[in-house]
Order: sequence, then structure tokens, then C-alpha cells
Amino acid sequence: MITITNLTKKYGKITALNNVNFTFRNSEIIAIMGENGAGKSTLLKICAGIIPFDHGEVQIDGFSITHQSLQARQHLGYLPEMPEIYERLTGREFLYYIASLREVPDAEQTIEHLSDMTGITDALEYEIGSYSKGMKQKISLISAIVHNPKNLLFDEPVYGLDPLTSRTIQDFMKKRKGTTIIATHSTQLVEHVADHVFLLMKGHVVASDSVQTFIKTHGSIEDAYFHFKDRI
Repeated sequence: MITITNLTKKYGKITALNNVNFTFRNSEIIAIMGENGAGKSTLLKICAGIIPFDHGEVQIDGFSITHQSLQARQHLGYLPEMPEIYERLTGREFLYYIASLREVPDAEQTIEHLSDMTGITDALEYEIGSYSKGMKQKISLISAIVHNPKNLLFDEPVYGLDPLTSRTIQDFMKKRKGTTIIATHSTQLVEHVADHVFLLMKGHVVASDSVQTFIKTHGSIEDAYFHFKDRI
């Protein structure tokens, strides 16, 4: 469970997040939607402990991301839109490195299982620099979940991916237990996998509800999005 209270983040004179509040509950897939610059990626980076914020509080399963950062991060996995990977390492070397940092027990068995699940086992002996974007996304996904975190943050997880890789990641999200937060532009992804959606516009939450309620009320997530955007 992730709780965000009165969170404000500014970049100079620009307010990326303005006193926002969220509660992301266990066993839910939550989508954060908004246009470029709405604050989606900033929100995820703050939750992951990557960037500081100006005001408010973020708790990961009861641990403060500011004052109990190590404990909070143990309960968290983060997949950025553009993952930074050591491309001179093989896929296997990279995953073993991440597993060692995370102190994963039975790392070999865990890596083999996740590699089979994502269909990347045959590529583990090759340098990551030779991977396609989809393969890099898969190896990044494994690195984000190798320690079996309760909470996952995904920033545009299927953007630019081939249909098979996209489906693999969507299937994983739907089957896992725990809290999954997706920052995305894709209304199709939201309708396929999400339980709840927050619409974030100009640093404010302008609406939130279950995906099914939005669809029932507005016809589609896309129509719901433009309905609230037109009111801003």
C-alpha cells in the first residue's frame, strides 16, 4: 500500500505536483493518466525515492520514503519509461548484479523462473547492448521484480513495444498480487488491466474512480479523459 499526503513538487517556478493526495491499496492496479508535463513521471520518481519533493509525505507499506528510505525501497519495484542498463554486461550478469544488491535468496532459481516467464532465457548470454527495445524492457522488468516487491511502479510500461512483449507485461500485471501503479497515456492499456484510474492534470487530481464506473458513465476511458480535460 502506498499513501501520499499533501505532496508538492516544484521545478523552479513550475509546480509539477500541487498538494496531491493518493491512496494506492493492496491488490489493485491503479492507472495515473495525464498529458505530458502533468506530473505522472514526477510522482513515480518521488515514490521510488529518486527525486526529492518540497512538501508532504510518502509512505510505502508504512515506511516513510524520506526517513525510512531503505525499508521503503525494499517493498518497491520501479520500471522507468527509459531504463538505464549496463549494456556491456550480459543479461544474466546484469540480473545477478541486481539480485545481489537486493540480497535475493535463491537468485539463480528466481532469475530462471522470471526469464522463462518473460521469454528472454535464450538471450541471457548476450550483451544487453545487442538487445531490442522489447528485450531491454523485459530485462528491466525482471530487475524491478526480482526481489518480489509488494508494490510496483511502471512508467509507460508498454510504449513502443511489439504486441507479444506488450501482452507479456500486461498478463504479468493482471496475474500478480500486490499494488501496481501505471503512469500511462494509453487508454487501451487502462481499460485492459487497471482497476482504478486517477486523472492528473496540471499537477492536480481532477477526477478518480474505478475504470468500470468511468466507462459506464462516459462510454470509454478516452471519453472520460477528454470530458474532464475540457473542463480545466
